[in-house]
Amino acid sequence: IDGHGGVIKTDGYNEKEIVELMLNRDGMALRANNLMSFEEANKKLWSVGAEIFIPAAASRLVSKENVETLIDNGLEVISSGANVPFADKEIFFGPILDFADSHVSVIPDFIANCGMARVFAYLMGENVEITDEAIFADTSNTIKHAMEKVHEVNHAQTNITKKALELSIGQLV
Repeated sequence: IDGHGGVIKTDGYNEKEIVELMLNRDGMALRANNLMSFEEANKKLWSVGAEIFIPAAASRLVSKENVETLIDNGLEVISSGANVPFADKEIFFGPILDFADSHVSVIPDFIANCGMARVFAYLMGENVEITDEAIFADTSNTIKHAMEKVHEVNHAQTNITKKALELSIGQLV
């Protein structure tokens, strides 16, 4: 879904179909034979049912009502592809994120979405191997280690973001 419309396939898209969607865009706008209006896609998106939700379009779009509908339809995990995906006025931990974090596994946006920041940090290192594989491995390991640290102190499937934020702030002071 984007600001112009969306496509929904309840049994999921395979890799080839995703690549085709990306290559057929008009700028940043989706182009597809089965493109629904934004209004129709936005209405259906939240209740279609999915175990994993990746809000990646922009910041501050996901409402509490959206989260409740996703949970009612089987949501288990949120992994942010956008910084601050919830429609909270607070940047770090507002009431919508708190609600989501207490009901499902929310991988913190500052961990899940750290890719390019980590790539830049890696590239500024001395004598680093500059290959796709090395850069991806470094970024993947950074995310893995961050999640392992959170899991060491919180074995629950909820309140992951809250604990990760506590750990991160603790490292700063």
